[in-house]
Amino acid sequence: MQEHDMSSGPYRRRLFHAVFLVGTLSGSAAMAVHSEEGVRNYDARDAYNAQARFGISSAQTSSQAALRQAVPELMVEFDESNGLVRSLTNPVGALSDPRSGDPMAIGLDFVQKHRDALGLGLNDLANLEVTDRVYSKVSGTTNLYLRQTYRGLPVYNGQLQINVDRDGRVLSVHSDFLPALESSLAGTTPRLSAADAVVGVAKHLGVRLSAAPQSLKAEPGARQRTRVAVEGLSTEPIDAELAVLPVRRGEARLVWRFQVHTLDTDHAYDVTVDASTGEVWTRFDWVAADDAYRVYPMPVESPNHTTPLPPADGRVLVSNPANATASPYGWHDTNGAAGAEYTTLRGNNVHAYEDTNNDGLPPAVQPDCTSLIHCDFPITLTGAPSTYIPAAVTNLFYWNNIIHDVQYQYGFDEASGNFQVNNYGRGGAGNDDVRAEAQDGGGMNNANFMTPPDGQRPRMQMYRWNTVTPNKDGDLDAGIIVHEYGHGISNRLVGGPSNVSCLSNRQQPGEGISDFLSLFYTAKATDTGAQGRGVGTYALNQPTTGVGIRPQRYSTSSAVNTWTYASINGMAVPHGVGAVFAQGMWEAYWALVNHHGFSANLYDATGTAGNQRMMLYFTQGLKNTPCSPTFTQVRDGIITAATTLHGGEDVCRLWTAFAAFGMGTNAVSSGSGGTTPTNGFAVPAACAAFSATAAKL
Repeated sequence: MQEHDMSSGPYRRRLFHAVFLVGTLSGSAAMAVHSEEGVRNYDARDAYNAQARFGISSAQTSSQAALRQAVPELMVEFDESNGLVRSLTNPVGALSDPRSGDPMAIGLDFVQKHRDALGLGLNDLANLEVTDRVYSKVSGTTNLYLRQTYRGLPVYNGQLQINVDRDGRVLSVHSDFLPALESSLAGTTPRLSAADAVVGVAKHLGVRLSAAPQSLKAEPGARQRTRVAVEGLSTEPIDAELAVLPVRRGEARLVWRFQVHTLDTDHAYDVTVDASTGEVWTRFDWVAADDAYRVYPMPVESPNHTTPLPPADGRVLVSNPANATASPYGWHDTNGAAGAEYTTLRGNNVHAYEDTNNDGLPPAVQPDCTSLIHCDFPITLTGAPSTYIPAAVTNLFYWNNIIHDVQYQYGFDEASGNFQVNNYGRGGAGNDDVRAEAQDGGGMNNANFMTPPDGQRPRMQMYRWNTVTPNKDGDLDAGIIVHEYGHGISNRLVGGPSNVSCLSNRQQPGEGISDFLSLFYTAKATDTGAQGRGVGTYALNQPTTGVGIRPQRYSTSSAVNTWTYASINGMAVPHGVGAVFAQGMWEAYWALVNHHGFSANLYDATGTAGNQRMMLYFTQGLKNTPCSPTFTQVRDGIITAATTLHGGEDVCRLWTAFAAFGMGTNAVSSGSGGTTPTNGFAVPAACAAFSATAAKL
């Protein structure tokens, strides 16, 4: 495929500095380490726009009606609180006919022709930056991510996403562009300095500074990138730059944007501060060879999920588990040549080590598997976690690699922003293997995963749980490990690998995506949809039938789980809201498994079993999903993926499952920042006959 030159002109590609995402595990049943969204995330626009109501213009209505002539079942997602049309999708297919050519040219041509339907003008599309262009070999879809700019300034999360399939059909368009930006912004000259903005953040966080911050010399350019010298606020340097924050239609703010890494290492805040008033607008916490390993192997969830049961050692010795496609030189390689560079639990995909002193660094002496890469360490489950550190680190290393290798098959590869030191010339940035910290001393009864943009190393922190004596070790609970790694997957896929700030809105599915992945990786052929599945039961010292860290177990039986889409009303953000999304995903998963069956071979992404199909649709679906998505937009991303895979035969099956959960075509999301959706149980007209037949079965 011919790549167009994006080095100059309106499609110039630029690098931008890091923001970080941290996903945590804690939920209503877990012992609190971090409180919920009121502390972790803050967005002043939610309250500012709470009573705002915008209508659709006549030009938008006419343009949408014209497009509906070609796409009769066109769906438009409009956020009346900020006046933006956020999505154009076809629930049972594409928005355009097949066409040959470059996906970027095809996508931009479509958007130009239908800009009125999106509420955009010519000027709104005049200055774009390509942040990511991701081609999926397994699905044939190209996901294009473009950012709005104004006079050289980036618009914060002002993203246009266009998804184009292998036949040149535009599958969906998502826009967070602010129309008429030139008349929505007072100016691009800040009244306050970057140091003033840091003072505002310190006040916002309740931090008393011993000395006033000092702005160093600004770099040339519109963004005025400035390093701020300050003590007692951040463990990392603060580099602030100007940006434009969209507030709502007709209104934007000039802001300073930077990151604050708190001194306790628990938070990495991405903040925007009004460059005129010093008030904080947004604060998002982005802290989510021949070898053998004695571990609890996939799909064994924990010591309680296998035989013999504790206190006996139920682990098994797994030989040569590395997948040749995802990890062609094994799990201990980094230079892309035969032979392992490390005999410790370190390699291309992850470096696992004990971090009980919470310094974020591997200890001087690490578990050594010897030159034979034979990682077989003893464990005594009646002892404290400190007595079996090498065994815990081994289990953590194994599971991180397993998730890496399996997800690679479904499209979470180098170009999509996966986690590898060496990308073997396959695209992506590299040098971003996971730092997996076992028995981390920075907390208790929790876990987290920090995700920076592609090319920077993420960090997984696994804690001990004092739910019983001796403590339980989260490193032995695969459900928790997968959950945390899942944050890394969703943050790199939704919005593109360069923008990990796309899962911070109130109605966001991040925690649910992670729970769904936990269920997926630990599912067995003997499972049924009706049986209840909890997450984190081992860490909470519950039986395998326990509720785990969420208010209800996941199940297709309404006697076990009563949630529908509308259940997020009043739920805690993000964990309670996310759990509801996971239940909707679980019901869709079982709709496919019940019809197509189950395969234990998770590496076969082209397999026809229901679980294999679901992961394929799910992974490409996240790539199709826009920044700051509602549940219905994630639903659309998944179903859009299904229209192009397996002959589209599961489109109506998925619609029927989602509709039964309340996420039908007539569901009303209440917007990206809303948590009061209205259930809808309708399916597209093209699926009505299928749905009626399914209801009789």
